[in-house]
Amino acid sequence: MRKILILWFLINFTLTRTLLSQSIGTADTSFIWGVTTDGINNQAAQVQALSHMPKKPTTRIVFDEWQPATEYTAFVAAIHNVSYIMGEILDSEYMIQYNLQQYTDRTNEYMNAFANQVDIWEVGNEVNGEWCGTTPDVIAKISSAYSIVKAHNKKAELTLYENWNCWENQSNEMFRWVNQNIPANMKQGLDYVLVSYYEDDCNGYQPNWQRVFDSLHVIFPNSKLGIGECGTSNASQKANYMTRYYTMNIITPKFVGGYFWWYWRQDCVPYTTKPLWKVLCGAIGSRTTGIAGPVDQKSFRLSNYPNPFNPSTKISFYLPDAGNATLKIYDLLGREVATLINDNLTTGNYSIEWNAANYASGIYIYSLKSANYTETRKMLLVK
Repeated sequence: MRKILILWFLINFTLTRTLLSQSIGTADTSFIWGVTTDGINNQAAQVQALSHMPKKPTTRIVFDEWQPATEYTAFVAAIHNVSYIMGEILDSEYMIQYNLQQYTDRTNEYMNAFANQVDIWEVGNEVNGEWCGTTPDVIAKISSAYSIVKAHNKKAELTLYENWNCWENQSNEMFRWVNQNIPANMKQGLDYVLVSYYEDDCNGYQPNWQRVFDSLHVIFPNSKLGIGECGTSNASQKANYMTRYYTMNIITPKFVGGYFWWYWRQDCVPYTTKPLWKVLCGAIGSRTTGIAGPVDQKSFRLSNYPNPFNPSTKISFYLPDAGNATLKIYDLLGREVATLINDNLTTGNYSIEWNAANYASGIYIYSLKSANYTETRKMLLVK
């Protein structure tokens, strides 16, 4: 029995070391402030609304079914002047209408037209949705699109559909479906994995998003994570929902926001007359962490040594801008367990020791935040 226990410990320790090494790599402090537009009408008004947002947004353009790429030439060029762009190859509602060759041809057509203007390509939308078609068919389509995007050396994104207790067939539950069906190369190679969720579809249920993204980070260790679609058709709840989603406090490594309010064009354009535009900008402006856009920015150079450790480890970082900074420790449930720094600091290098003698063994998250940057790492306490 003792040999079995030792073997069990070694296997789990090795797995944990692997997960830690995957998440402690290159700093990833980029952040996305996303909106969705599902129509090219009122182009000038849409451009104005985007250009007046407090942080440079990422606009998710829904390319309509059976429309040629040339239909979007002028629109993509105009949006590209004021916003990053995520191109949705095809909305999930229409995936079932396309066979594999048609989906592949469509991806090639749009890629050839907009490769230099679209920053992120959504290779599949709400792919575990029960309306998308058979699972083998869906996997074949998104695999084809993913291969095309990667062949062009572009960023590939996949949107999942959060459906806890909102499925007809349990095999379509998001995590079950992902674990059983997403190819290994996509689990390792997707640049972004985002989650679509509409509370209206699930009787108002609000997921524990910290747990959702922590779990997704294990499955997709190299992918940036966030919300890929949200919104409500309930007019009385739009401001509440919008504020709640755009101010989410998630500390999962590689969480980059997103949100991509589905009704942005209807709710916020023209920006001069739509009250919800001010609500959206207020929510975005209230966030002091994160950096707009899909491009990685200057990092804190945050690290700790030794890792794993017992019982103490030294956390070191470089702070690029003077101002208030906080360094906090969290457990895997997102509960704060210690505040190591909460002070006004000047630009420079810092280090501080954390003695975890009174804490249980396990993985802990340490997060450094200042006015313009945030960075998060994992560390392992082994007693």
